[in-house]
Amino acid sequence: MWERISDFYHEYKKPHNVNHSVGSLINRWFMIQKYTNKFFAYLAQVESLHPSGATEQDKIERAKILYKEMERGNFTLEHSWNLLRHQPKWHQHMSTLNMRRKPVDRQPSNEQSSEVLGNVVEENVERPAGKKAEKESLKKRKAQEQSDAEFNTTLGAMTEDRRLFMAERREWQTKADRDRGAQLDLDKRKFDAEMMGKDLSGMNAMQQTYFRKVQKKIWEESMSDEDGISE
Repeated sequence: MWERISDFYHEYKKPHNVNHSVGSLINRWFMIQKYTNKFFAYLAQVESLHPSGATEQDKIERAKILYKEMERGNFTLEHSWNLLRHQPKWHQHMSTLNMRRKPVDRQPSNEQSSEVLGNVVEENVERPAGKKAEKESLKKRKAQEQSDAEFNTTLGAMTEDRRLFMAERREWQTKADRDRGAQLDLDKRKFDAEMMGKDLSGMNAMQQTYFRKVQKKIWEESMSDEDGISE
C-alpha cells in the first residue's frame, strides 16, 4: 500500500516539493494522525460543553485556542483535518480510538464468577445507596459544573484576548501600509525633482535622449495629477 502511496506522491507532487522515501511518508502520516487526533479531542471537549449560540466555526476557533494553550503551539494541520473530518474511514478510526480510551471492566474468572456475583447481590440487598452516597454524587456534580463554568470563563477570556490581538494587528498593519505609502510617495517626489533638475548640456546625445524621455514622462504624470485634482 505504501509503495502505491509513494508512487502517487511522486507522480502528482508539485515541482518545489522534495522527494520522500516510503519511510519518510509513513512518518509524516503518523505525525498528521497524532496532531489531528489531539485537535479532534479538544474539539470534542468544546462541543461537549454545548456553548449556547456558538456556530461550528466558533467551536473550531475555541478548539484552536484550547490546543494552543495545552500544547504550547498552534494547530498547523487544519488543511489536513478538513480533508479527513468528512471521510468515513477517519470516523471509523476515531471511533476505534474512543473505544480504546474507555476503561474496560475486568471480568472475574470462571471459578470465581458465581462467588463474586453472589457477594455483589448480597451487598446490594443489604447496603442500599443512602444519603451519604447521594451527597457525594451531588458534590461531584457541583464540582464538575464549577469546573465547566471556569473552563468556559477561561475560554471566553482567551477568545476575547485573541480578538483584541487581531484588531491591534490589523490596526498596526494599516498604519504600516500608510507610512510605507507615504515614504514611497516622498521618495518618488525626490527622484522626480532630481531628474527634472538634471543638467543635460554636458551629456552625450544618447544620455540626453534618455533623460529627456524620463523628464517628459514625469511632466506628463504631473499634468495628469493636476487634471485629476481639478476635476
